[in-house]
Amino acid sequence: MINILIGFLSAAAVFSLLFFLVTAGYVWSGLAAVVVFIAVNYMLGKRVLGKVTAIMESTGKIIQKGKFEVALKTLEEGLKYSKWMLMVDSQIRAQMGIILYLKKDFNDAQPYLEKTVAKNWMAIGMLGVIYMRKKEKEKMIKIFEKGVKANSDEALLWNLYAYCLNKMGEKDKAIEVLNRAVKKLGDDVRTTANLKALQNNAKMKMRSFGDVWYQFYLESVPMSMRVQAGARGSKRGRKMPRR
Repeated sequence: MINILIGFLSAAAVFSLLFFLVTAGYVWSGLAAVVVFIAVNYMLGKRVLGKVTAIMESTGKIIQKGKFEVALKTLEEGLKYSKWMLMVDSQIRAQMGIILYLKKDFNDAQPYLEKTVAKNWMAIGMLGVIYMRKKEKEKMIKIFEKGVKANSDEALLWNLYAYCLNKMGEKDKAIEVLNRAVKKLGDDVRTTANLKALQNNAKMKMRSFGDVWYQFYLESVPMSMRVQAGARGSKRGRKMPRR
């Protein structure tokens, strides 16, 4: 990474200056070099992170307008910062994977989603669903376990994990997952209700998780929600009468 290289060179220059010219000794020269290395990396990292955050926020607004191709191009431009800072590449590529998934380009989305870090629970969930659709159960379990370990307070991810297991005929394992979820989440009525549903051979109810749930494309959006969304859109587009 370029910022680490710059930090190292800056630290080496300070060490050489203090040790050879000022004769400050190994200890003080070394301490000064470490401080410079940390400071330079912090400043450069903060600058790069600010630019990446701005790109992510801009992309989010573009996605809300349904302009997926524009969002992808915006993220591609941000890949130039991956040379400067660790994790930037995986962060941007995972977001590109999410966009491709939302476009229902599942095969194209997979390699991008596989770059994600564990904390990106949305990307983890989408990748898990792709593995479920391809009947790759071991990969599915592995990625979901990685996700719930890093996002133990994310109720939807736990329930999505159980939902996918149940869809693959692993109801008992799905119940085990929700039992673990209840211990982590405490009094989450949605998780408790789904646990009871599976225990009683009933269908899990995921609608309570709202619009985010339907972004996984495992269930169709109910007509009532479509009507409500259409009504909200028409109100936003309606002009106020002139007085």
